[in-house]
Amino acid sequence: MPQQKTIVTEIVKKSKKSDLWFYIIIIILLAIMLLWYIRQMGYLPLWIDNQPSTLIAEMDPATRERRADFKIINAHEHVQSFSNIPLLLKMMEDCQIEKMIMLGTSKFTFYLNPKYGFSEYDKNNEEIINISKKYPDKFIALCTIDPRDEDKLEKLKKFIADGAKGLKLYNGHGYFYDNFFHLPLDDPGMMEVYQYCEEQEIPILYHINSGRFLDQMERVLQAFPDLVVVAPHFILTSRNLTLLSRLLDTYPNLYTDISFGHPDFQVAGFKRISYNAVAFREFMQKYRDRINFGTDIVITSYRAKSRSYIDDITLSYFDMLEKEEFTLPDSIYKMMGKKAREKTDPNTVYRGLNLDDETLRMIYHDNAERIFGK
Repeated sequence: MPQQKTIVTEIVKKSKKSDLWFYIIIIILLAIMLLWYIRQMGYLPLWIDNQPSTLIAEMDPATRERRADFKIINAHEHVQSFSNIPLLLKMMEDCQIEKMIMLGTSKFTFYLNPKYGFSEYDKNNEEIINISKKYPDKFIALCTIDPRDEDKLEKLKKFIADGAKGLKLYNGHGYFYDNFFHLPLDDPGMMEVYQYCEEQEIPILYHINSGRFLDQMERVLQAFPDLVVVAPHFILTSRNLTLLSRLLDTYPNLYTDISFGHPDFQVAGFKRISYNAVAFREFMQKYRDRINFGTDIVITSYRAKSRSYIDDITLSYFDMLEKEEFTLPDSIYKMMGKKAREKTDPNTVYRGLNLDDETLRMIYHDNAERIFGK
């Protein structure tokens, strides 16, 4: 019996030890997950967050010298706050970006959480205007407004007086239209805004889904023929170069840019360009005076958007424009959504556009400088 009790006691002790280790492991895992989440939200920075992409060191001197001549302007970017600027300036130096155009942005775009709605855009307007004042040689600010706001025109005038060089609008974005605004582009309340911008020669960078809002967009452009509108992302019609060409032919003050936004959209867009490289090259050369360079990364304190990642995105757009063939860095694929990533081969070799220097100079610099000023 004593021997049996001893055996039982040993079993109980081992069981308790086993339980203890189980709970210790669970606590460690939970702590790791918590620390990872806190880091992703912008806290607990590490030295690795500020390291440039390895592609920067690998860039050959001839490529760097060629790009330096273009004085590249990134004409489509969102910046959350002053706290992002030190990293952003380092990225601009890495990638030879001379100047960046920052767009007024709501809290939704920074967090992609519907609970925020179209909120705190006034705060971001003020932030980017102040950034542009502190770094006038590096940044230009475009303010935004809420089309539902009865005081939107007065707010626009105030922000322009404070230093904004243009207006950014979102009501042509399908998600914003369906979830926040519920107003057509040619809503009567917006007509005074367009008129003011046309009279004061204030350019509008206007996200417009031409698949859904084509008629509305054209009514605005017809009503205000001298209004300068940059409808980015190939006016969301890179699948239909015939329509895109028709729009640019019809409206001489309509422009676009090459940005695609989130990596899901970027990779899909690069695939379309790769499959139709000859047609896209001809399009880009024909309309080279109507196209801006842009990345639309959305710069926040989210740690996954490290300096290296921002470098990689920017360099990938250069590759698409300049090279005959290129691949995309792993960091871009890692930021894709799960479903999109499963449908994508990370070893894909894309066909680039291999554009000539004159076309690149206009896309990289001349058009944006003409539209938004120095």
